[in-house]
Amino acid sequence: MSSTIKIWDPVVRIVHWSLVGIFTTNYFIIEAGGSWHQWLGYSAGVLVLLRLIWGIFPSGYARIRAAVINRAAISAHITHLKERHIPTESGHNPIGWLMVFATWLLFIALSVTGFMLEEIDALFGNSLLQDIHALAANTLYAIAIIHIIAVIVVSWWGRIPLIPPMITGQRKKRD
Repeated sequence: MSSTIKIWDPVVRIVHWSLVGIFTTNYFIIEAGGSWHQWLGYSAGVLVLLRLIWGIFPSGYARIRAAVINRAAISAHITHLKERHIPTESGHNPIGWLMVFATWLLFIALSVTGFMLEEIDALFGNSLLQDIHALAANTLYAIAIIHIIAVIVVSWWGRIPLIPPMITGQRKKRD
């Protein structure tokens, strides 16, 4: 019988899915620059800051110090992929952590440039800031697509359920 292990706590999951919803809404559904767009963008920035603060305090995989990004960790992950056996007791792999940090940076860039464009009169309509904001949004979109593809491929190839733990917080251990 399989037992379960806690992978992602509620804060991590709520922030993750909230950012998914905010980005999807702002990028595809509502008018850019409108009030809803602005408030959702500010909310995304606050959520990322919350997640960064939360990453200091908890134990386990939510902790930012759990991010091990070095040659040995990357080599171990490549070995696991070659063997098609990702440990069920793992959180993010080194590449996954790089994606997390890039995503957080892009959300912060979007929030800051959006705030500057809308709330600082002297910068309203500034073409450089608009270009940076658009580049950050389009880069985040590309990263999101890569993330989704990577989760699907690594789940299948590495024989590890990656999606259910981001919903339930738990992953079944292998027997």
